Amino acid sequence: MATLHPPLDGLSAGKHDLQVSLLGWHTVGSCTIAVNDPFHFDASGSYDAMGKKGTFDMKLVLTDQDPAASSGPCKISNDGQTFDATYVRNGNEISFTARDHSITVSPDGNNVLMQVRGFPKFRILG
Repeated sequence: MATLHPPLDGLSAGKHDLQVSLLGWHTVGSCTIAVNDPFHFDASGSYDAMGKKGTFDMKLVLTDQDPAASSGPCKISNDGQTFDATYVRNGNEISFTARDHSITVSPDGNNVLMQVRGFPKFRILG
């Protein structure tokens, strides 16, 4: 079943703490979730981690909107750039891949774990 729920269904609209995994979990910022429905996720926020400060905006869209699919087309947006991508559902985990960009999203208790290629794991607290 290809929707963003799970793993993103535990996150309500509004403000959430953002943590990164560096020898344990550490709060490094926050994000505000504007949209979280079965086919669209939109969050933006700021962070201060490992000597780097910044902001982000992330959007995930399952463009086929087919809850019966196990893979299909999607769009990933971050920092004003949008990429055509593909998603693959594997149990409660969903992975997005676009050229040299990838992100895997999975449940982590009441939180959501995200692994972006080339970066430490981070999670949004539910």
